[in-house]
Amino acid sequence: MKILIAEDDLIPRRLLESILRKWDYEVVSAADGEEAWRILQEPDAPRLAILDWLMPGLDGLEVCRRVRAREKAPYVYVILLTAKDQKEDVIAGMGAGADDYLIKPVDFYKLEVRLRAGRRILDLQSQLLQSADELARVRRGEVELGAHIQQTLLLGKPPTNMPGLQIAALTVPSQQVDGDFYDFFPHGDQCLDVVVGDVMGKGVAAALLAAATKSQFLRALSDLTASLDKGNAPQPQEIVAAVHAQVTEQFINLNSFETLCYARFDLAQRHVDFVDAGHTATIQYQRARDNCLMLQGKNMPLGFDKAEKYEQLSRSFEPGDLFVFYSDGITEAMNDKGEQFGVERILAFLRAHNDLPPAEFVPELRAEIARFTQTETLADDMTCVVVKMERVDDDYLLAHSVSLEQASLEVDANLSELTTIWTFVREFCANNVHPPLEEDLIYQLELAVVEAASNIIKHAYHGIPPGKVFIEAQALSDGVSIEMYDWGIPFDADAPRPPSFDGSAESGFGLYIIAQSVNEVQYWREDSGRNGTRLVQRRRDFFVHERIDLDQES
Repeated sequence: MKILIAEDDLIPRRLLESILRKWDYEVVSAADGEEAWRILQEPDAPRLAILDWLMPGLDGLEVCRRVRAREKAPYVYVILLTAKDQKEDVIAGMGAGADDYLIKPVDFYKLEVRLRAGRRILDLQSQLLQSADELARVRRGEVELGAHIQQTLLLGKPPTNMPGLQIAALTVPSQQVDGDFYDFFPHGDQCLDVVVGDVMGKGVAAALLAAATKSQFLRALSDLTASLDKGNAPQPQEIVAAVHAQVTEQFINLNSFETLCYARFDLAQRHVDFVDAGHTATIQYQRARDNCLMLQGKNMPLGFDKAEKYEQLSRSFEPGDLFVFYSDGITEAMNDKGEQFGVERILAFLRAHNDLPPAEFVPELRAEIARFTQTETLADDMTCVVVKMERVDDDYLLAHSVSLEQASLEVDANLSELTTIWTFVREFCANNVHPPLEEDLIYQLELAVVEAASNIIKHAYHGIPPGKVFIEAQALSDGVSIEMYDWGIPFDADAPRPPSFDGSAESGFGLYIIAQSVNEVQYWREDSGRNGTRLVQRRRDFFVHERIDLDQES
């Protein structure tokens, strides 16, 4: 075994060298503290060291301190040699990090005993380190297996065979195994359920709860579907309520909970129904308007309250729209200044990169977060699911037995055509919307459409023919959508002022009437120069209504 002798006195050093070689040690010598410190920093440095206390330059005590101050270096067993024999000297030497202490002149019998003890300690330490490395290797294997199981059990595979949808998903766990999960449940090729969840906490315990919850979603979906007529699917709020009933008591007993968002995308009707259970707000990017909406309900997470009633909301979408589901591990990612990545940075990134397909958008967002935090190490689990809407040809929908239930009308931009437009809306609602809208909702829709058409004729075209107004009616599963197009002066939805109701104004009520008459209003301008207006009226029994001003950017 290699041993270092640091002694500035030549005769004692040579004597020690001779004795130690007889004891089969590989001896390395130093004549002063500086040389001893250099030797001890070499890759194959001795693990045993005999240091004279008093040496020129660095003394043995300082060399010992430096050895002990190193991090992640092999342990060196140090014996101090000195003529000092006071108790205070012994305490100072041991305080500097020496393992043992011998008084000069050296008693070689005692030295041999001390060295045997030192070798035994070093051997035991090597065995402990080897055992620790083996345990770490086994632990890494278990964690890697857990991560593989998580990928199999918790992270569903995004479907690739649904025309009209592009989907990508990513989870980056903070501890290789985490409580984030997502899955995808198709209903035919025109309807897809997406569920994204996040169990409180990290590691194996959170992953086990997430796996149990996900299995309950599969069971609830299967049981509820079996009780319905063929071809029908249970509503998202029914599915979430069924899972809630099964898992809440267990979550309460474990002092845990789970946030989630369950969304159903209906490609034929172009709307999404979703149940938000305390999850981070889903972002809908409206490409036609370059606008971001924050979609969030008022439901509590699973595991909070057994009496919680889950309600679903519904929103329309258009081709080009992007939906971003994400965990708080993204918004709460922090840089060295203590700043969080936050929602605003997600929105800015979304506006700058919305043209990317989801398969590129998701890893680019991950890279953006890494640039912000300047680290690949995460404080919390990070999950992102992106769903992008594409246009599907009507021929495809017809070939797959999807009833379009739509009609169109083109009229001159003339106020005399308002009666024609009114009749078109009434007849379409009467003949093509099943189940039908309530009569008062039809009247309100007619009022909104006529008012919007009047605004187009008077303001987009300034009442001067030969402008055209194109109207397209689309039956939805929950109501009707009316889209109106013109090629006149663009409408700035933010410019009009709120109407005055004090009798001082005789006009300016049109936009207010439209907004109050229907459930959803959207205005946009396309790159081709065409202006678009979309009015959506939904049946009262379809969802619990929560009005959101779609023209106000969140």
